[in-house]
Amino acid sequence: MLFFSCSGQTESNGYPLTKQEEAITDSLHLDPPVIQELRKYSQAPVAPFHYSRSKMYANNKVTEPDPIRLPGIIFNETEDNAYELIYKLKDGLKSKGYSIFKVELTGEAGKGEHSVGIVKETDPYRILKQMGTDGINYDITNDSLLTIIKDLDKKYQLELIGASGDYCEFIIHQPPADWNLLAKEVYTVCPDAVEQGAGSLEELAKELRNTRRLYFWWD
Repeated sequence: MLFFSCSGQTESNGYPLTKQEEAITDSLHLDPPVIQELRKYSQAPVAPFHYSRSKMYANNKVTEPDPIRLPGIIFNETEDNAYELIYKLKDGLKSKGYSIFKVELTGEAGKGEHSVGIVKETDPYRILKQMGTDGINYDITNDSLLTIIKDLDKKYQLELIGASGDYCEFIIHQPPADWNLLAKEVYTVCPDAVEQGAGSLEELAKELRNTRRLYFWWD
């Protein structure tokens, strides 16, 4: 049941939405409990979901040519907080028809802030399609990437927790018998995971085993 305060703010589960949050949920046809659940763990300002692979910076302003807009919200968090929020909220949001995932590094270099999206979609392949994720520098189109992910998903039961134009990340729910073999599979698709990341296949295998997260990122 919804209650309305004298200021006109929607209230449920103890958190009254602000007028701005109400405007976002109304305009995008989102369920207010999505923001109310987020507010249990984060007070980060939210905006309608938008993402552009080709940001332009000038005069302390950011311009996003042809942004991708999805029915959902986006906000900034530190990297550690982003992962914590995703793990705490993902199951409850999924039951409501939503997904939460990291989008991209934001803010000043070195501060480790990431944008996090919550969108009204639970199909990970539709999200990757809508985000246009690819590794085009290595001739990996969006369609071919989806084929690769579907194959890995069958073997390792992947759960999407990160998506942007040149990046995607997943929780590994079915650990491999051989982490070194998985590292080789990741390297074949994404050499940058080693060459600009872990530094070696052995270190990548350790990283995959320790985090239980698989990621692709193409520079």
